[in-house]
Amino acid sequence: MAFTVVAFLCLVGARNLVDGPATPLAYRLACALVLALLVLVIPSTRSTLIFGAIGVVYMQVLVAGMALNTAGVAQPLLWLLPAMVVIPVCAAPLWLTPAHFFTGTALFYASALALLFGAPLTHDIETVVWAWIAAIGIPTSVVFHFGFYRFRRNHFLLESQLAQLAATDPLTGLQNRRAFVKQAEQHLDALTDEMQVSAIFLDIDNFKSLNDRFGHAVGDHALYQVAQVLMEQTPADASVSRIGGEEFAVLLRDGLSGALALAEQLRGAIAAIERPDGNLTASFGVAQHRRGESIMVLLDRADEALLRAKYSGRNRVCAERRMLPDVQRSAGSERRVEGGSLSQRYQWEDYYLTSHFQPLYSLSHQKQVGFEALLRGEHDDGMLVPPVVMFAPKPSSDEGALDRASHVVHLSNASRLLPNDAWLFLNILPATFIAAGYADQLSVLVRAAGLEPERVILEILESHGGSVDDMSRAAALYREHGFLIAVDDFGAGQSNLDRLLRIRPDLVKLDGELIRATSHGTGHPILPKLVSLLHQAGMLVVVEGVETTEELILAVESNVDFAQGYLLGRPAAQIAPPESVHRQIDDAFDVIAQGRAHQYALFESEVEPYRIALRAAADALLTGVVMDDAFAPLARFDRCISCFILDATGRQVGHELPGPAWSKEGASLQPVANPRDARWDHRPYFRNAVLLPGVAVTSNPYLSLASGRPCIAVTLAVPFANGRSVIGVELDWSAKGLPWPAAE
Repeated sequence: MAFTVVAFLCLVGARNLVDGPATPLAYRLACALVLALLVLVIPSTRSTLIFGAIGVVYMQVLVAGMALNTAGVAQPLLWLLPAMVVIPVCAAPLWLTPAHFFTGTALFYASALALLFGAPLTHDIETVVWAWIAAIGIPTSVVFHFGFYRFRRNHFLLESQLAQLAATDPLTGLQNRRAFVKQAEQHLDALTDEMQVSAIFLDIDNFKSLNDRFGHAVGDHALYQVAQVLMEQTPADASVSRIGGEEFAVLLRDGLSGALALAEQLRGAIAAIERPDGNLTASFGVAQHRRGESIMVLLDRADEALLRAKYSGRNRVCAERRMLPDVQRSAGSERRVEGGSLSQRYQWEDYYLTSHFQPLYSLSHQKQVGFEALLRGEHDDGMLVPPVVMFAPKPSSDEGALDRASHVVHLSNASRLLPNDAWLFLNILPATFIAAGYADQLSVLVRAAGLEPERVILEILESHGGSVDDMSRAAALYREHGFLIAVDDFGAGQSNLDRLLRIRPDLVKLDGELIRATSHGTGHPILPKLVSLLHQAGMLVVVEGVETTEELILAVESNVDFAQGYLLGRPAAQIAPPESVHRQIDDAFDVIAQGRAHQYALFESEVEPYRIALRAAADALLTGVVMDDAFAPLARFDRCISCFILDATGRQVGHELPGPAWSKEGASLQPVANPRDARWDHRPYFRNAVLLPGVAVTSNPYLSLASGRPCIAVTLAVPFANGRSVIGVELDWSAKGLPWPAAE
């Protein structure tokens, strides 16, 4: 083609050497310039259609240039005949497809022959013209064209294939991430004010287990099936992509409600796909495009919603977070409660949100120290919305939106109703707690309500919604603002000991069932030990669900710091006077003080016969009586499991003498039933006896390795000729009704 341009310029130069009228040189050079520009455009073409169109234009410009160049010559045919052969041959590469070739060639000869037929021709010249055209020009160009067509066609097909591969995920046939983002940017650039666009992010649940357990072939087939669902059930104008791994994205020309409906439809369709151990499920996050934001910001918000769907149990759809505040105060939303204070209600769906407060008491100080804010829904007439309706899970809703809305409601009401020196316990979902930037937002809300973060205790609810690492990092951010941290319902569901030790809350709220929990066999409460453990870990303890006087007494006796429950105050819109509760707590302390001495007396009277018998056994051993005879009176006591002697290192000397409790119950933990294999100087009953030589000491109850039952030990350090030893008796203390030390 470049050669054709050069040949045309040579023809223009030759024409200037011929006398006679001629078309202005500028017109002919303009034709040459257009031809050169078309040649330069050829490398940037991306389709056969454009390439062929350039060829057609090129040939028409060339024909026009030849016509302009031969105007005014005496023998125009002599100038045109070579061109009519050479031009189709040289231009053959332009005709990329057969359709292009026949169209372009026909147009060329039609234009040229129109010029030829415009002048009278003799028979011999006409014969020569048609011989050049039919015998040389057309056959040569046909051969040249189809030879080049094969090469050029493969080149274009290869380019097209490479472009498609670069934009397509080979496994599913969907767009890949790069092509998706590029197309999405084009869609957003073309948006008008009336158009809405939403993004759907989805992730196959537990996909790694599918690959690990059943192989990658099964995983690949699952990805393909999900892709088929997306292609079949999304609108034709939607962009669908496999973003990477088991993640997919859909860009939809619809608002948030339409996108949520489509996501729910896709969730159901994917849940119908079978996998070897059940059915596939997927979690979805949906976000609507906001004016001015980029595609990456939109995808990030959809991805954040997807993470909440994962953390809140999977196989669900979560929408983007609504911007704070989530609720609006409406006309007539204030109502007067007892005492003249104003309680505010906020519109939410078809009812109002309001706050009820339940008091928490410091048992040692015997006074109200805080209030837990509990969310309630009310109809226009003041009737409460049942919790089962208000908190019912909605697959396409953002449960975090209601959580954040509750914070706005509670802070507004707490600033009006709570005493100035009281804590506000604010419930918060784990997913909300770890949300990026929410610590800063909540701090602003607290101060806007006239409170300080130091007065707010964030109570992390027992729920899915975040890893322990995420919550630990988030807790540090909230503490920087001054918030205190509490963990709710310890001992239930997700709230375990590992969670406490990683988050390090300031307070731990024990599930109400732990008050009623007892040790196996004896029926003694486990609360005192649990409180002691948490205190040693540096955490204050709140007991929830205190409903009876006996439970309050147990909480006081267990050294609980704070208590909450119906006995101390029910949740209400108004703050109840605390005086009657103060008397109840004070009465509980009196009961404990009176019972402690009685409990001590009962325990001492129960173990004193064993102390007397042990001292008698020690005296007998010192006079040389053999072990079996010395321990014989002691071994006849009903609760005696065994009598033993330990050397200075805590190892057993000789055999133990079994008592009735041993022979009756027998040893249940066979691998550790033989005490002679062990060393016991780390046990309190050994250490305390060594510290008080000559005094018969009694241990607190413990679980015996030898018998697997709650036991106590009575021990005495005795100086023998070969060194000091500790003699003792282990007593079965598993029967119900036996007194325990007052400290327990």
